[in-house]
Amino acid sequence: MRVKLRAESAGLSSVTWEAGQIVLRYPSSNNGRDTRPLGDLGPGIRGGKGAYWCAFGKEPDWLPRLLEVLRLLRFT
Repeated sequence: MRVKLRAESAGLSSVTWEAGQIVLRYPSSNNGRDTRPLGDLGPGIRGGKGAYWCAFGKEPDWLPRLLEVLRLLRFT
C-alpha cells in the first residue's frame, strides 16, 4: 500500500516489474507520445521515455530503496 500511495503522490501511472527490473512509469501525454525524457537518478536507476528503470529489484533490500526513490520523485 505504501508503494501505491507514494507512486500516486509522485504522479506515476504505474509501478511494474519488467525483465527483472522495477519500472516507474509516468502517464503518456495527451497526444499519445511520451514527451518526458528522464535522466538517470543514480546507480541502478536509469531514466527513459516516460519511465524510470530500477535495476535493484533482485536485491534483498529492494523495498526500502524503492520507497526512498518514490519519496524523492514526489519532490522533483
